[in-house]
Amino acid sequence: MAVFFLAAYLVSILIRPMDWWEPLLGYELVTVGAVLILLIGFPQLLARFPVLWKRVPQLKAAIGFLLAISVSLLARAWFGGALDVFVTFGKVIIFYFLIILLVKTVDDLNLLIWAFLMCALWLAVHAIMQHHLGYGFGGQEPLFRKIDPTKGTNVYQAMAYGTFNDPNDLSAALVVAIPLFITQFYRKNFLLKAVSFIGIPLVAYGIYCTNSRGGVVAFGGMLLTFIMARLKGVSRYLVIVLAVVGVTVVAPSRFVSSSTEGHDRAILWGQGLDMFKSNPIFGGGYGNFANTSEGHHVAHNSYIHTLAETGLLGYIPFFLIIYLTIVQLRRLLALKNLIPKSDFVLLTGLYAGLTGYLTGVYFISRQYQHILYVFLGLAVSGVYVISERNGLRDQIFGAARKDLQSGLVSSLGSIVAIWIVIRLANLVS
Repeated sequence: MAVFFLAAYLVSILIRPMDWWEPLLGYELVTVGAVLILLIGFPQLLARFPVLWKRVPQLKAAIGFLLAISVSLLARAWFGGALDVFVTFGKVIIFYFLIILLVKTVDDLNLLIWAFLMCALWLAVHAIMQHHLGYGFGGQEPLFRKIDPTKGTNVYQAMAYGTFNDPNDLSAALVVAIPLFITQFYRKNFLLKAVSFIGIPLVAYGIYCTNSRGGVVAFGGMLLTFIMARLKGVSRYLVIVLAVVGVTVVAPSRFVSSSTEGHDRAILWGQGLDMFKSNPIFGGGYGNFANTSEGHHVAHNSYIHTLAETGLLGYIPFFLIIYLTIVQLRRLLALKNLIPKSDFVLLTGLYAGLTGYLTGVYFISRQYQHILYVFLGLAVSGVYVISERNGLRDQIFGAARKDLQSGLVSSLGSIVAIWIVIRLANLVS
């Protein structure tokens, strides 16, 4: 029952009917949903929290990131701001915890996945309506963006409500839906297969309607994941390195739009590193990047933005949340001969979708946004329940200390790598 309300809660924050559907206008559905989940799921939360707290290191990293964000403002003696951000971002972390703690079976996981997929279908139809009719559900119009004032070339970009009022966010989330729809073809339920068969082209067309270049990058990252999933050893890491360097060096010169008023993203990334060098431990403070950057822009890169605003204290746990999740996914996927094909396919879909989204946020600052932690939570839950039911839990989560050590080294190494590729990007652009 708790997972059902969790799914309903997920729907409410993704399509936000209280923002556009007249019968629900003004109702605090999100707050009501959160209270119901906590009340109904409290016994399960109480029982599973001590167990998963010991086994899933991402939970500790998430708490560390929340504290680091608050400390970034406490270090500037802004106590009110620190409390506000602790409460605001704390809600995101609680939702992340709820997904991991309440999902006990693959059926629970599939329920949440289908809640997301039905939202993705709604969002895709909404985007298509905006593209062809000029308005979507609730009469919302697409974003009108002038790309080239000299030539007068204009582009309409589909967007939705709440989290998805930016076409980049909408397209990145829709990219995640495609590999998850593909996983449903391996289930026996004909209806689910039929919906997936219809859903994939609808979602793909919805991505097209956003006219988001970030969506193209996310889509490329998702496809690249399928390639990496079939490689091993040095070749896999070589592909990853080439992809990161290529995206960072080549793409910034192509990703200039009116949203940055002509400022190349590589310049903003360089400013982010300067901000980090000025405050390497605590960072420049939550929300302060736009206050100090030239033109008052955000970093347009979730990783650099985190490094700049929260310093090492925040970047390391943020990096670990992502790193540990990917490592665990890869580790379980490598044991595909020991798990049912349906489980392997589901894990591949989660892996590809998450990687696609993480690629997308390489060009937008979304490190504090709940949708990132929804996808991370689904991935962690998938790995945990599938490894547990196949007797592989200790093989996946048993090396937590070693994983944390390698994650710490990798997080510090990633800062050096970011600095190198940004220098290259500035030279190229």
